[in-house]
Amino acid sequence: MTVSSDIRQVSSFRRYIVLLFLVPLGYLFEVCVMPYLKIGGVSPNLLYAVIGIVTVAYGKLRAFWVGMIYGLLMQIMLPSVSYLNLALYSLTTLFCSFAFADKPLKTLEYERATNKNRKELPAWLRTVLCAALNTLAYEAVNVTYLYIDGAELTSAHIFRALLDVVLTAVLTLILQFPIRRLIFGRRLNAPVMRTNPVVFTKN
Repeated sequence: MTVSSDIRQVSSFRRYIVLLFLVPLGYLFEVCVMPYLKIGGVSPNLLYAVIGIVTVAYGKLRAFWVGMIYGLLMQIMLPSVSYLNLALYSLTTLFCSFAFADKPLKTLEYERATNKNRKELPAWLRTVLCAALNTLAYEAVNVTYLYIDGAELTSAHIFRALLDVVLTAVLTLILQFPIRRLIFGRRLNAPVMRTNPVVFTKN
């Protein structure tokens, strides 16, 4: 076994350990701490902040499972509308992951080999945008449900929804750097492709 493979195994083990603690801690802080941290009567959505971080750092599949777990837990805690939270957390996470998740290494290598390498937004920016878009979709559905249920929508409802999006984006921006450091370790330990890619051209 080479040294490089040992490093990859340690890195992979570390990532799973961080994920194992990150998911339940995110939920516990959401229900026990975040209700006391409000600005303008609105507390940011810590669950979507965690989902945004997981989406970019771990990929589509794990983000979907985290979204489903959070949706199930929130549905149990807030069962006012049947399956609303379960569906929203799962579906918004799934759709947003296609836009913001990191590409697999095989996909990146294929794009380099076929000379189709496209520039991606920085990981920190994709994380913030993912959390913000998830929250925006969640709030849009909630506002729509209130309207269908017969409530009179006012500018206060729209303001609170948009404030939730902004606060969640700011919270994600603050949390992602220490959490990504725990996940990936030092930047110097990240795998770097040192050889030039093989480029195929059509005759």
